[in-house]
Amino acid sequence: MSRDEVDRAIVGLVAAYDRISAAMFEMDAHPALVLLRGGGLRGRTAEVAREVLAALEVLWSQFAALSAQLDRAKSVRAERSRPGDGELRILTSVLRHPIVGLSASGMVLDSLAAGAPTSWQTVPGLAEDLETVAAEVVHALSEVEAASTRVATLYAQPTTALEKASADATNLGGDALKGSDVDGLARKLADAQAEALRDPISASGPPAALVSEIEALATRIAGLAELRRAYPEKLRSLTATVDEVVAAEAAARTAHDLAMAKIANPGLPPLPDAVGGLRAHLAQLGQLHREGRWLRLSTELSIVERSVAQAKERAAHVYEAADGLLQRRTELRGRLDAYRSRAGRMGLVEHEELAAKHRAAQDLLYTSPCDLPAATRAVVAYQRYLNQLTERGNP
Repeated sequence: MSRDEVDRAIVGLVAAYDRISAAMFEMDAHPALVLLRGGGLRGRTAEVAREVLAALEVLWSQFAALSAQLDRAKSVRAERSRPGDGELRILTSVLRHPIVGLSASGMVLDSLAAGAPTSWQTVPGLAEDLETVAAEVVHALSEVEAASTRVATLYAQPTTALEKASADATNLGGDALKGSDVDGLARKLADAQAEALRDPISASGPPAALVSEIEALATRIAGLAELRRAYPEKLRSLTATVDEVVAAEAAARTAHDLAMAKIANPGLPPLPDAVGGLRAHLAQLGQLHREGRWLRLSTELSIVERSVAQAKERAAHVYEAADGLLQRRTELRGRLDAYRSRAGRMGLVEHEELAAKHRAAQDLLYTSPCDLPAATRAVVAYQRYLNQLTERGNP
């Protein structure tokens, strides 16, 4: 090699060495390397760990050889500004000849005691191989890091949800965590994540059943927290609704009593009387709230809400049944009056048989208690006879 060729080769090697040195530093400081060196790995990640750690051992061996040969070339070149034939022969040997002995695995064999090389490599060839393999190792480490990050992301949501549920439950106090094993769920989640990190490349998310347990707990605690926040307004609303039940039961009682007095055999349902029980239940809710018994409060609150709604429905049913009987009597009276007016217009008011049917229907409708079925039949009989007289003409 000429002096210029030597200088160009050394400059090229120095640049390559700097790039390789940066890559070696990146590999050595890579966070994924901690995981791969930690042991206990499984599956595809364990395979990658074996490949990467073996490649690293070879890389450091070759990097040390490259560093030594580059230092040797730089030292020889620095002896004189214009190297002689002897220096040029040495530099040519270092920079062009295959002088680096390698084992079958790629480890540098720098002494006979290390064994006989299975191949030889030039220093520039060694630098080129180092750059290629270093880039491959960095890529593999980045894939492992991305897989670990993916696992952490998959576990972040249930972990955060469980931590929030635990904190909210602690803030609630009382029986918010009754029947729940937050610590047990946290251990299961941590164990599942640790197991996933043994093979992050192949790992999926947390077990679906565990996620469902955590979501159910988080939903329940969130519901209890919302119950505590909204309880005063819920209590005010329930109290107002109970007042509506009071009014509804009073109206039902009035209609019921009137129907019992005015209608014979009304067949009405029993009078509702739920207000006392509802008010007692409301008082129980207040006690549960003061004691922080949120689970029981949630259950009892739902029961009270259903009970109040059912009490209003029962009162409305009784009122409608009783008022319906009274309205039916009023309707029959109105129909009888209308038929009577029609008879008057046709000059049939004094008709003896028609008048008798009118008196029978009127007596039934204006007698208390009123026999509605009999009154209905009497009004229909009056209507039919009136129609017959109308069709035959006035006798």
